[in-house]
Amino acid sequence: MGLVVLRGEDRRSPWIDAETVTWLGGASSPVGGTGAPELTGDVLTLSVRMRDVASGSEVRAGRLLVTMGAVRPLHLDGARGLARLPTGTVVEAFAGAPVVPRFGWTSFDWAAGGRVAQVVRDVFVVGGAYQQRRTAGRPADEEVGLDAAFTPSPRVTAAARASFDLLSYGLTDALASVSTQTSPTMRQGSVRVEGFTTHRSPGRLLPSTSLFSVLGDFASTTTGATVRWRAFPRLDLVGTGGAQVQGAEWGGQGTGRAVLALDDDGDATVALEVRRVDIRDARWNGVRAIVYVPLSSRVRLGTELELVRPEPRTADLRDRDTIWPWALGSIAWRLSSGWDLAGAVEASSGPDGSRRTTALVRASWAWGTR
Repeated sequence: MGLVVLRGEDRRSPWIDAETVTWLGGASSPVGGTGAPELTGDVLTLSVRMRDVASGSEVRAGRLLVTMGAVRPLHLDGARGLARLPTGTVVEAFAGAPVVPRFGWTSFDWAAGGRVAQVVRDVFVVGGAYQQRRTAGRPADEEVGLDAAFTPSPRVTAAARASFDLLSYGLTDALASVSTQTSPTMRQGSVRVEGFTTHRSPGRLLPSTSLFSVLGDFASTTTGATVRWRAFPRLDLVGTGGAQVQGAEWGGQGTGRAVLALDDDGDATVALEVRRVDIRDARWNGVRAIVYVPLSSRVRLGTELELVRPEPRTADLRDRDTIWPWALGSIAWRLSSGWDLAGAVEASSGPDGSRRTTALVRASWAWGTR
């Protein structure tokens, strides 16, 4: 499988640009792996944008992913418009047919919605959003959301968002956070502290491949705090802890991470992370190491390694691997002719006992950039 990514813009007419991402794939015959491979593909995004450079207002049409405020994102064949008024008011609206994977759009399926927000002196922003999706003329989803952000000073920031399902009358997603830091520039010795509360469901988030994110992502409400300390000019120490509740079950998780930049630009990085998760049937300890090093101005190597040790609570897990590994190796090469080449290999062994190896190669070419 692979992706073809294209983007174009005109330097002489900066008010218009276009982009597309197309997925292509092939698989061997399901009967013994013989016969011609089955080829398939789909256009993930294909859109044209027209914008007013001075105000930031824009209109985008085509196949696109629409995100507005606190409501959930939608994959849509349609149009989205955004207007920024001199009074600080922002108005957004969209309409179109939801995309059904491999089948395009279906008859009588449509979605529409919008958001209105007000910016006050670049200090306070509040917005409200609404969206509805119908299938065969009947409501399939209807959601309303509120979002707000408050930055009274460079050292203090507060943000909140919440979305409510109008069909089932329940809270679908919510977040609230308050943070403060001793220095607005996070220089050496600075400390940043953030307190947060979230309510999230895996089905409303984008998929992840990391074992840490997959094993620790389940519908729950989390309350906790994060502390970041710039111990040295290139060393950050971060600690996060939170208590989680899922139904009548209580638990929690904690993470400690050290990130060391080996150069001033941050191109060379070494990081180490440890994590503990303990809630319901998810009980495990993990460690993660990350190394990204440029061999030259044009070649960059990277590797990531995760090791997870589960603590099984049921008998069917005791016969499985006691260590679940996940590893990723990558190389990127920038050519002088405008070509960029990159490759990566990912290997893992997860809770289901299966072992998987995936390879990815990417080539990109940019022209007319002078």
